[in-house]
Amino acid sequence: MKVYIYSDSGVTAIDGRTLEDTRTECIQLARRKTTEAIESSGIDEKTQLNAIAGIYPPERCEAIKSYIAACRNEYLRCKALILAATSNDEADAVQFAAPPVPEGL
Repeated sequence: MKVYIYSDSGVTAIDGRTLEDTRTECIQLARRKTTEAIESSGIDEKTQLNAIAGIYPPERCEAIKSYIAACRNEYLRCKALILAATSNDEADAVQFAAPPVPEGL
């Protein structure tokens, strides 16, 4: 657990997590951010299944699949950086950057 101690001289952070705990926590956060990015773009589970089945026009199906792939690639980028981190601060510094939502969703 990361604890912040506030005093007149400033803030001191005490990080009692192991590197493995921090990695796990950061990967879970990246996974949640990926799901949030997909869902906030309007692509719920039903929409995903319809796109896979080809129910929508081809352009929309492709836009949905491309956006999900872009989110997955960003998650994999974050995961690789987190797993390569050699300190808690380095793992905590990795930020998920949601790709721009394409037109036609």
